[in-house]
Amino acid sequence: MAFRFKMICLAIALLLFIPAAAIGAEKSLIFYILDGSGSMWGRVDGKIKIQVAKEVMTTLLKETPEGIDCGIMVYGHRKKGDCADIEMIVPMGPLQKDTAITRINRISPKGKTPISASISVAVDKVKGSDAASTIVLVSDGIETCGKDPCAVVKKLKESGINFVMHVVGFNVKADAAKQLSCIAEAGGGNYFSTTNATDLLAAMNQIKESVVEKKEIEPPAPTPEPEVITQKVSEKTTSIRIKAKGPGTLKLKYDSWLKAPYYWKLVDPETGEEKARFRGLGDQLVPPGEYQIVWRQEQHASGEVTLGEVITVESRKTTEVILKTGIRPVTPSWVKRPRFWGLKDPATQKVIVHFERLEPQLVPSGEYDLAWRQDEHGSSTLALEKVNIQPDKLNDVELATALNPVPAEWVPGRLRYWELHDVETGKPVAHFRLGLLPQLVPSGTYRFIYKKNEHESSNSDLGEVTIEQGKMNDFPINTGVKLVPQPGIKPPYKIEFIELDDKGKAIRTVFMQRSFDPMPLKPGTYKITYRQEEHGSSTLTLVDAFELPEGALVEVEM
Repeated sequence: MAFRFKMICLAIALLLFIPAAAIGAEKSLIFYILDGSGSMWGRVDGKIKIQVAKEVMTTLLKETPEGIDCGIMVYGHRKKGDCADIEMIVPMGPLQKDTAITRINRISPKGKTPISASISVAVDKVKGSDAASTIVLVSDGIETCGKDPCAVVKKLKESGINFVMHVVGFNVKADAAKQLSCIAEAGGGNYFSTTNATDLLAAMNQIKESVVEKKEIEPPAPTPEPEVITQKVSEKTTSIRIKAKGPGTLKLKYDSWLKAPYYWKLVDPETGEEKARFRGLGDQLVPPGEYQIVWRQEQHASGEVTLGEVITVESRKTTEVILKTGIRPVTPSWVKRPRFWGLKDPATQKVIVHFERLEPQLVPSGEYDLAWRQDEHGSSTLALEKVNIQPDKLNDVELATALNPVPAEWVPGRLRYWELHDVETGKPVAHFRLGLLPQLVPSGTYRFIYKKNEHESSNSDLGEVTIEQGKMNDFPINTGVKLVPQPGIKPPYKIEFIELDDKGKAIRTVFMQRSFDPMPLKPGTYKITYRQEEHGSSTLTLVDAFELPEGALVEVEM
């Protein structure tokens, strides 16, 4: 007993001398603030900046160990001119790599650069954490929402909140570099100046390793001060010639599939304000500045599309703009020209651009849902499939996933509509009033709903149908009931086809009014009732129960 007591005392004594880090590693937290403003459509080494940033973040997250608490915020990616456009795309918590990468790849730059507000939100998210908090801002430009982010960070640090803030400038100008480096200094972190994908990844890896592996960050080389240019004037000179910043030349580079548009215009990348408008594909003189192109191919058959890429025009220089990112729908011969097709933003579920003609169209790169509406009034707008528009190429999209209702000869040729419903929620996914004709639809499993007419019948659920990707899927409509009346009998006010379960309990009811037309139904056990007049007669049973086999038309004599 005495020996056991001595051993326990020895164990306690040893624990007292073990460093805390050996008992449990310090929890780490890293919070990324990513720039999704309009200027991220600019190019670096021939590649669009947002694509570079997505690739770098994908690599970085894949190499981040499990168990690290991580949050990701994006600003300026949903609305133009909105300083409140800030979104937590990955909530703070243990890193889920696949989810994070998927959401990063959906970023589509649009608007302003609310750096101050984003930092305030980020600090608020981490201030209650027990972990060592590291905030990383990645930006390609300066604050554009009228606040001083450097002062904001100083105030937050002075409030006693424990965080370190690193800043990565991605291909920034001198004024932006000055502001971003001030933010890093105020946040007790480092400023990294990067100009390409390699530099960006190296900087992000350094920061990650300082959090994950507690490695010291090598101080980045100081940003060189811009050269001060002074005007030298000879004492003998009586006049001075000043070279004003004259216009630059904008030269469009395109492939043969691109036709001259109805118009194209230059807008401010962050506010969307129009700066100039042109027609044709010729070279244009443009004042120096940064712009985005908004393109309208046709006056009525297409809408405006913001192409994304930010163009920098310099005085007395020629800027080439590559217009080679496009989409071409490839459809089977039976597909008729739709009311419109276009691209839908998967995040907002809004159609961002639409066209009527099935021709190659200029669009921004990125991931979208392909929207399709076959008829203005006779069909709904569908998200047929996901498309990934690669930059600087014409992207062919095969549209061949379709459903072909195949009615038996006895099925009435005219109907109110047919629909596809979600099997779990029961909500409509697709809606057609164009007859029982083949239609492009998204792949998946649905319930096929048939409605004979608007008011005199109800929905008839004809069963499940599975739509396989890339093929025409037939759905036979060949099961139903036909009432055969005696001569001189008028159709009753209402006929009900009541589906029964194996215990004879009603599952669902399909009705029709004032008609002896055949009614398509799903196979099953049914009871038939009728009511001769709306008022003045009772509901009578015509058939107690009978089996309706698949592929059969059961005739019931009245």
